[in-house]
Amino acid sequence: MAVKISNQQKWRPWKAIILFVIAAIWIIGGSMASGFIGIWGTILTQVGLLGTAIATCVINKTPLKEVFPVKKITVRDFFGTILMWVGGLGIGLSSIYLMGILLPDVYEAVVGGIGGLITGSTIILAFITIAILPPICEEAICRGAILSNLRSLKKDWLIILIVGLMFGALHMDPIRFINTAILGSICAFLVVKRNNILLASLVHLCNNFLTGGLSILLSLFSNDSVTESAEAAQTGVSLQQTLASTMVMFFLAPVLIVLGAHLIKRQKEISEGLEKKTKLGAKLAVAIVLSIAILAGGIVLNFKYNPAIGQIMDQATQTAVLIR
Repeated sequence: MAVKISNQQKWRPWKAIILFVIAAIWIIGGSMASGFIGIWGTILTQVGLLGTAIATCVINKTPLKEVFPVKKITVRDFFGTILMWVGGLGIGLSSIYLMGILLPDVYEAVVGGIGGLITGSTIILAFITIAILPPICEEAICRGAILSNLRSLKKDWLIILIVGLMFGALHMDPIRFINTAILGSICAFLVVKRNNILLASLVHLCNNFLTGGLSILLSLFSNDSVTESAEAAQTGVSLQQTLASTMVMFFLAPVLIVLGAHLIKRQKEISEGLEKKTKLGAKLAVAIVLSIAILAGGIVLNFKYNPAIGQIMDQATQTAVLIR
């Protein structure tokens, strides 16, 4: 169950909606400001989110350590967090490519917007903005202040769902909604179950570093810009092919999420009736079925959209005919 905080009467679910609206205003304002001051508009947004979260604690007269709980990360928590993140990353990336196929014009606009933000700034400043600030500032507002207002709800899954959906909506584009909602739900799960915001920040840091920060750092050793490198990587490769490859690469995502969640949860919680007594074997069985379905789907898409595989199959068929 979600841990209660002092002055709980001042932290109410309806206030989470108010904070969500304030966060959305910050993000919209920062987006508009970016048109005039570039990446500094995004930095201003992040600082505003952090300031809003801290101000909420001051107004409610609640210690920061309760709203932003920081604890030592155990080995079990670390591996559970990483497993859940990798699983969520696979499903999230697949959703991005799927939405790109369904909404190609929107996808190009989103990719172009991110590339423009990076191109118009220094490499180090872009890295800080994409990989460092969000794991601190966005976690403070979403898994800190907003989640704290939902702690009075009796159902953990409801808290996790609401925070995940809010986090997805705050990114304000349909291409990344599912991806960010999954990431937000995983982060909320970690805070609810372990009451440690460092775990959520770890997921956020790993995700943003791998999907954005790493390419920025690599560009330091290349003459090409980040945008040019990304365009070059996509040359000759369709979103259908990328989706197919991602599905095959991350087909074990459901299994990883189940195993990660099992490590995060404690047997004591289950035995005391705070969790439904669904055995790990049953959960793994469902996860394995889903994994097989993802793998099968990825293989089918690969055969359909990857010309290299099609050529290999044609050659194999011709060889089989000759042998016969």
